[in-house]
Amino acid sequence: MRVLVTGAAGCLGQALLPVLLADDRLTEIIAHDQRPLPDSHPRLRTITGDIREPALAQAVNAADAVIHMAFVVIESQLGRERHNRALAQAINLGGVNTILTALRPTTKLIHLSSASVYGGSAHLLTESSPLQPLAGFAYAQDKALVEKRLMAYEAQGLACLRLRPHIILGPHAQPFLRGLLRLPFYPKLPRPAPLLQLVHELDVVAAIQAGLFCGATGAVNLASQDSLSFEGMQRLRHRIVIGLNPTLAQASARFAFRYLGIGPDPAWGTGLDQSLVLDCTRAREVLAWQPRFPRIRDILNSL
Repeated sequence: MRVLVTGAAGCLGQALLPVLLADDRLTEIIAHDQRPLPDSHPRLRTITGDIREPALAQAVNAADAVIHMAFVVIESQLGRERHNRALAQAINLGGVNTILTALRPTTKLIHLSSASVYGGSAHLLTESSPLQPLAGFAYAQDKALVEKRLMAYEAQGLACLRLRPHIILGPHAQPFLRGLLRLPFYPKLPRPAPLLQLVHELDVVAAIQAGLFCGATGAVNLASQDSLSFEGMQRLRHRIVIGLNPTLAQASARFAFRYLGIGPDPAWGTGLDQSLVLDCTRAREVLAWQPRFPRIRDILNSL
């Protein structure tokens, strides 16, 4: 099986590629990213370029399966263009359009979506829950738009598995997430505090790998078995934690992003104000998913 991986130089790609290269069932892995990738394995071929360029279409057409992870996650990585909403959306939506145009009818697509497509909810969310990303959260809104486009193609016969992981942590996690957990602070929110989940990067990788070799399609949630408030997570990490005024914390994040080019879009912080808990029954049923890091404590201890 020949597999194309987009966004291969990203955080999750760094955890995924070694696992794919160790799988003898895969004859070739084509890794695509706008950043250079090391090409030091006989079964690895790398392509550098924009996700919207024609060169990617050729690789899509040659693949038996496509793992699509390329996405603008942290807008500050766009540098001076970090406030250019149209550019970020053009990359996010243009990338999936390139793939859908070049995909052969027999090729399987595994798309890395996000739990953020649900927005926030006080209820346990299954894959049939509506997609209601939080207003102003551009990353989540684009993820939902891409999913809706994919669902339209699925109705015409596309074999697509859409994975919806919760907050991904591990050695290759987004630096801002690791930094957030390294500091003993949390937003002091009204009680009861919103509940969240995590998922380890290796457990997301395991779900991707399983998806390559089974017939599972449609949406699949990926998250820890338990849920906890962000304050609770910080108390697992630090002996002493300090509650911050959430308005002040958000204002600081906006200033850092807007004027210093540091950190993610402040809209990421709105997710901490909302409960978001996923039901992962379907992952166990269709992917035989058994996470190596099933609890939040396990995931945090692995950092």
